[in-house]
Amino acid sequence: GLPPVLMVVGAADVLLHDNLAMAARLSAAGVDVDLRVYPDAPHGFTGHPTPMARAALEDIEDWLVRHLGSA
Repeated sequence: GLPPVLMVVGAADVLLHDNLAMAARLSAAGVDVDLRVYPDAPHGFTGHPTPMARAALEDIEDWLVRHLGSA
């Protein structure tokens, strides 16, 4: 009964494997999981002014609009 989940993680994140494991467990429990792994991105990469961060933030916004509607 959980809602859809968007997981955004960098491929160079120290918590990548934890995120992969969580996504697998959620999916196994029937949760609609959208896992996005961004290449060469470290932990917290979305907080930095980089092209990769901008791309991820745009992806997050698009996902939210699709699942929640526009604000």
